Amino acid sequence: MNTSYMLFDMASNMKSLTKTLNSIKYPCFGGGDAKINLNAENTKLYVAFEVQYDYNTLYLDGYPMQIFMDDGGYGIVKPSTVQFYLKPSGNYMTLNINGKEIYKTPRTTENTWYRVYLVVDSVAGIVDLYLNGDKIYSYTSYVKTGVKATGVRLVLQKYNSYYVTMKNLIISDEYFPPNEEIVELPATVTADGWTYDSSSNKYSTEQENSTLTVTPDMTVLDGYKVTACNVGAGSTVLGDTIKNIKCDVGTYSNTKEIPSTGIGMYFDNLPTNISNITITAKK
Repeated sequence: MNTSYMLFDMASNMKSLTKTLNSIKYPCFGGGDAKINLNAENTKLYVAFEVQYDYNTLYLDGYPMQIFMDDGGYGIVKPSTVQFYLKPSGNYMTLNINGKEIYKTPRTTENTWYRVYLVVDSVAGIVDLYLNGDKIYSYTSYVKTGVKATGVRLVLQKYNSYYVTMKNLIISDEYFPPNEEIVELPATVTADGWTYDSSSNKYSTEQENSTLTVTPDMTVLDGYKVTACNVGAGSTVLGDTIKNIKCDVGTYSNTKEIPSTGIGMYFDNLPTNISNITITAKK
């Protein structure tokens, strides 16, 4: 996700999943409700994601993506609210504005990834919709009030063993190509004083100055270079001894207090030299 914001808030019940299609495993998420907080500075927003559904049942119908603006509030549908609706029961998807259907896509099928790309511009008053890399619709009667994006809601339905799942989610206030994808870099983790729990896939320590170093394999970027970087922890637990985390990346060094909420922490505005990311436990 191309953003410096926390991905999901603490109220999220979204599940991490692996979807297998044609013998290929895809890391994804689904079967839950998640909120993404934005910083209310964006009158132009670029959103991309891939979505699929397991079965054509009405129990999987719903809004996998809703974008809320600052003329209302999170969960409040206004003329500025942009919604993407997935309807497995009818084998199609729609673009909705203010809760009303504006455009209906061609027929869709289950167990197929569809790449959705939205450009929301509240100054020009246009919402562009791309599907699988092609621009298929432009809504030119959108609000022209300059309202700013404040939050995104994801609702990915689950029914029995069937899921709506999503992957390759990117949200940015800067342009990126409709076919842009997230690349996962393999990395080597060196733990000095940290204990790894394979059942929860988490590291922990109560020892001051314990270090956790992540060394990503940058060679898989195939000629691309990193232009921005942030480091985040999906969840954290405030211990009896360790109260702070220090992050070192290249010339960057910053220490932050571990949040008692457990929702994790982010280090922003890092340099692009990320040959090593070192996390140090501090009292």
